[in-house]
Amino acid sequence: MDNQAQRATFSISQRIFVSFAVTIIAFAVTVGFALYAEQRTARDTKDLAYGYVPVALKLAQLKATQTTLKALVQGVPDERNPASLRVILDALSAARRLHFNEVKQALTTAMTRGDAAWALALQAAVKKVEESVLADRGMLDRLFSAMTDGDGARVNAVLIPLSGLEHDADAALEAASLKLQSTMNEAGAAAEVRSQRLVMALVLLVALTLSVGVLVSVSARRLLAPLGHVTRRAQAVARGDLSAQPAVVAATEIGELSQAFETMVDAVARARDLSLSNERFAAIGKMAAHVTHEIRNPLSSIGLNLELLEEELQEKPEEVRSLVSAVRREVDRLVRLSEEYLRVARLPSPRMERDDLKQTVSDIARFAAAELAQSNCTLELDFDESLPTVLFDGAQIRQALLNLIRNAREAMPSGGSIAIALHGEGMGVILSVSDTGSGIPSDILARVFDPFFSTKGEGTGLGLAIVKQIVESHGGVIRCERPSEGGTRFAIELPIAIGDERSQLSTNDEIE
Repeated sequence: MDNQAQRATFSISQRIFVSFAVTIIAFAVTVGFALYAEQRTARDTKDLAYGYVPVALKLAQLKATQTTLKALVQGVPDERNPASLRVILDALSAARRLHFNEVKQALTTAMTRGDAAWALALQAAVKKVEESVLADRGMLDRLFSAMTDGDGARVNAVLIPLSGLEHDADAALEAASLKLQSTMNEAGAAAEVRSQRLVMALVLLVALTLSVGVLVSVSARRLLAPLGHVTRRAQAVARGDLSAQPAVVAATEIGELSQAFETMVDAVARARDLSLSNERFAAIGKMAAHVTHEIRNPLSSIGLNLELLEEELQEKPEEVRSLVSAVRREVDRLVRLSEEYLRVARLPSPRMERDDLKQTVSDIARFAAAELAQSNCTLELDFDESLPTVLFDGAQIRQALLNLIRNAREAMPSGGSIAIALHGEGMGVILSVSDTGSGIPSDILARVFDPFFSTKGEGTGLGLAIVKQIVESHGGVIRCERPSEGGTRFAIELPIAIGDERSQLSTNDEIE
């Protein structure tokens, strides 16, 4: 039931559509990832160009100015023209303040792009240096005042801390520059690694997309491949080959088509066989009617005369009476044979009625139990608790089942066990009769239902042929099998009555 629901849910066209949709999605994912990779690379480049580089340039300018100031301050004792040096130092101090502002502005801009942690750390370091050099102006004023007065002691007293201050500021800016350079190198390396990973991922996505395309093509080819088998099978059937063939095993409409086609071929073959069987039985019927018409009246006369003769010979020796009895037995056998032929000729079409097959089989088993007991045969019944109803002719099914039971009894002259089973299977009911006799040889299993074929010396060969005709007229199938445990098993499969609620439940249970 689940497989049928799945096939109904996903048709071949839907599967092909889904397959190509998956291909398109895979291609779209690849293109989208390529665009993402390009944007990520561009963002890394912008982070370097608009984040790190401007800060590095401004910091380099600040560092150069600070280095120049440090050098000039350290050269103050050798200066012969303090006034000109004062102008230069004032200009450099102003430039340094400007560069501090530019560095802070660049850092503020960098904080809005990417990772701001390094910018915050560098801003704190630069701010600390800026605060340390704010005292430069007052110290320079005192330095140049001492130089103007020619007071060497005062000059040295101011110059030593001023030189230390400028030296520390230069060292701090150098450390900041090195830290920024290291951060830029790390960011560049990380960007390169990301770029390589993106390229590898893009290559893998392209390969995956190609693989999906190939798989979709192969899947579509496999989905449509069974059509060739169905076409060849149809051509073979058109040439007259109605032999049973396995259907295509596929959970698609093609599998259903193949199954339905093989079912149709099987039905056509059965209809052909039934037609041949009906023709054969029609010929037998005509012959039986003709033969019976020719011999029944003489047989009746012979029978009456034998009865009179037996009365006249009551006083005769036993040998004479035994001869008359032998003639009587042969006449009776001819009468039974003519009646068997008449049953074949007069077998009517079944009068199908919806009924409980289990009850009918139970009644027949009770009827045959006494006869079987006299032959030392036991009867075992095995019925499903819940069985769907079946359309059948009670009288004909009774005749068929009694024939099978008597065949089973005759196959066990020394006694044995007969098992009658009734089980639901798919859209049908299986009625089987099994015995524990010697079994039917494998080389004649296929002939047991042929008219006039018999393994018994006195049999007419019509019993099983009549059973088969009855079963096929009910739309069923009969099989003769050799179970692994020995004996013979006749299995009759009859279709269930469509529309019966119990049959629907049983069928669903079987399918599930």
